[in-house]
Amino acid sequence: MLYVLIAIVGILTLYNLLVLKIMRKNVRELKDSIQSQVSWAKEDLRNDITGVKTVLKVLASGGRVTQDMIEDGKPFADISAADAVQFLDRNPQTVVVDVRTSSEYQSGHIPGSKLIPVDEIETRMNEVPKDAQNLMVICQGGGRSAAACQFLSEKGYTNLMNVYDGMGAWPGKKEIGVIIRPPEKL
Repeated sequence: MLYVLIAIVGILTLYNLLVLKIMRKNVRELKDSIQSQVSWAKEDLRNDITGVKTVLKVLASGGRVTQDMIEDGKPFADISAADAVQFLDRNPQTVVVDVRTSSEYQSGHIPGSKLIPVDEIETRMNEVPKDAQNLMVICQGGGRSAAACQFLSEKGYTNLMNVYDGMGAWPGKKEIGVIIRPPEKL
């Protein structure tokens, strides 16, 4: 009987050691998972704070802030090509900057828009009025114009709108070719 009791105690001890080993492994995995989640949460929080700062800078400089700017934490508003046509009808003083290439621009552009290819925006920034009440930027599909909006916002421009679907979706009037305007008188 004593041997049976010793055998049972031995088996229970081995079982408890095995359970303890499994529990330690589970605790390590849980700890690693929690640390990973905390790390991701910190990164998300940093990104959210950066977005809030960006929107607050626009607001502090007198710019207009839209719902999508707040939600996305970016310094410019996104607008569809269809909505942009309506916006331009209601706000004809809007400055439109086309950041496509010269050949893209010549194939069809918004009447009155100014061509400043995205790779020239930094050197030709003085051609973009900083005090524009509304500044709309467009390219073919929205990528280059978003980059130009980001760059201009970093240089202090406000009230920026990116036509996120670009000239590829433009349903409004278009001019073809290059418009030659007489030189300004001195």
